[in-house]
Amino acid sequence: MSTLKVYAYYPGCSLEGMAREAEEAFFRVAAYWNINLKEIPDWNCCGSSSAHSICHDLALKLAWRVLALCPEDATEILTMCPSCYTRLRVGLAEALERKEEFLALFGKEPNSSWRVRHFVEVLGEKDWQKVQGSPLAGLRLAPYYGCLLFGPAKLPQEIRDGVLEEMLASLGAQVVSWRYAKQCCGTYLSIVRPDFVSEIVAKMTDEAYRLGIDALVTPCVMCQLNLEMRAKEDSFIPIFHLSEILALALKQGESSWFKRHLIDPLPLLMRKGLLP
Repeated sequence: MSTLKVYAYYPGCSLEGMAREAEEAFFRVAAYWNINLKEIPDWNCCGSSSAHSICHDLALKLAWRVLALCPEDATEILTMCPSCYTRLRVGLAEALERKEEFLALFGKEPNSSWRVRHFVEVLGEKDWQKVQGSPLAGLRLAPYYGCLLFGPAKLPQEIRDGVLEEMLASLGAQVVSWRYAKQCCGTYLSIVRPDFVSEIVAKMTDEAYRLGIDALVTPCVMCQLNLEMRAKEDSFIPIFHLSEILALALKQGESSWFKRHLIDPLPLLMRKGLLP
């Protein structure tokens, strides 16, 4: 009898705080597909954001420590955050180039079999057409990848283009193509230049209104927060994390998740019959 593959799960900082509902939703989806997750013990920040901006060496070694803590029975490291995904991939590439330095710090060599994977990539390998019915029928959804999943340029692209569209369409949603699917939402400037970021978000939501989009779906919790936080006051287009919309399609959704959103999605979900 074959054993279930073990993924070393790296939550990252945002999923332990402001976006815990996205993680809860992902756990429901992972259980549905028998994805075996083993959380990396005593994990730390991956070095994204401020550390990465200020000190490359510090950010690199934060990522290295995460890799060094991976359970021995897992060679695939799974994360939900595109920023974490990028930092861990960069960290792994440099660890394999600087094996002696990694060994001196952590008492073990980096494993050449390690592979950092984003949850979109893993879920995109599942056969979503096997889900009964068309649970997302009647929803006009626009995928929003953000700008980090397909970089950095020096590393091979692992995320298959169009994977979000395929998953959502398989579940019955009407997927709307739009020009902003991979444009940066301005998250990295959201605090220091909120005026500039609000302009970016306004252009995106204006386009969504023009196309008659019911909601945006993103795999990035930082994009989700930024698109809600910097939206116009009269905006009513909800922003779903991908894990939330997939959990809803599998009848695993919780109304309590959506009470934490800054743009209330509950009227849309109740109108479409996705929540009682």
